[in-house]
Amino acid sequence: MRCRYVEISVIIHATESLERVLEALRNFFGPLPIVVEVYEGHHGNPIYLATSYVEGCDGLLDKLCAAFSGEVPASRGEGEGLYYLRLDKQALARGQVRAVDHDDVVRLKIRTKGDLCTG
Repeated sequence: MRCRYVEISVIIHATESLERVLEALRNFFGPLPIVVEVYEGHHGNPIYLATSYVEGCDGLLDKLCAAFSGEVPASRGEGEGLYYLRLDKQALARGQVRAVDHDDVVRLKIRTKGDLCTG
């Protein structure tokens, strides 16, 4: 087991479909245990925070490595084997996997033994 855990989080605004975003996550990552928390926005609108924590995540890591042809563009964290990746939420809803550097993202925190795509 090279993938220790992955934490996935996404903020879903009132103008977005909660179910569509959750479906997009599950379409790419597979069946995930997702916890949804509801917060209130500035104008009283609902804002959802969906999070998932997966241990023993080699299959999920294999999907990421395949989607990025073995070169996942993740940032290294301070700890050994710690990586951060931001995926375009709107692209994921269309079935595309793209790393981005803006705010409307699916955030991943990945802890591995070694590199992401090689043991």
